[in-house]
Amino acid sequence: MDIIATLQKALNLSESADVSVHPAGAVNRVYRVQDPANSLLSLSEGNPQITVHEKLEDVPIDLAVKWLGDDDFSGVQRKHQFALQQQLYEVGIAPQPIWLSNDETIWVEQWESDSASTGLSSSRHASLTLAETLMRIHSLSITAKPLNLVSRWRHYCEVAKLDTSSDLYLNAQALRKNVIKSEQDDEDCVLCHNDLLTNHLLLGKNNTIKIIDWEYAAMGNRYFDLASCCLINKLDMNESEELVAHYAKVMNIDEGDALNKFKLHTEIVQTTNDLWFAALNADKSN
Repeated sequence: MDIIATLQKALNLSESADVSVHPAGAVNRVYRVQDPANSLLSLSEGNPQITVHEKLEDVPIDLAVKWLGDDDFSGVQRKHQFALQQQLYEVGIAPQPIWLSNDETIWVEQWESDSASTGLSSSRHASLTLAETLMRIHSLSITAKPLNLVSRWRHYCEVAKLDTSSDLYLNAQALRKNVIKSEQDDEDCVLCHNDLLTNHLLLGKNNTIKIIDWEYAAMGNRYFDLASCCLINKLDMNESEELVAHYAKVMNIDEGDALNKFKLHTEIVQTTNDLWFAALNADKSN
């Protein structure tokens, strides 16, 4: 894919624009596009589709470009996620989204040029950093569309063409009532990231953490987000319980209640993960 040619017209890139490939997930491709000959503010000139915030300085173009064209199965509503990230940018927690192509296959946001992945800091456990980051996200007064996990599970089952007698399908059916109950719990309904890898935490200017990859963000149960975080970061039982205990302490939640709810959602998250990969693998084989 010639990303420069694709973006040339949309972003008014110059001949000197440079593109480099960066690590990405299972369905996306990520590029960094730098164009010293053009400024970020110049993107909006004559292009009403580009939304550049007034407070940005007139700095050279330095963008993260995500190619989403290989995602035919996730069911993510990109336009809604783009609008959500604009709100997240305005409160200083996410990079600024710049442009989403009409066919929703190309997503452009500001590159966090001075950032470095916080990773597994030697000075403190990753579980504590993740717990405090989740607390920060869950405390935001920003609303999004509900996760609607039952609907997502149904979608993944359809894409994967799961046999109704398979263990995975039967397990999902057995958990259905718990999932519905979880999503109806108003006390635990918060804005969730749902994909919080340590690599998605970037240490930016003034030592502040910016969070990237909000594709799966939605209103949902806080314990689903905690369990998702533990699963994708491959935390062991002790690290997971440390994360939950620290989160509960900071959020002033009873630790015993938090751990019980977390354990239930660990099973829900594992099933969600299995269904997601079943849909991904089925989509790849088509």
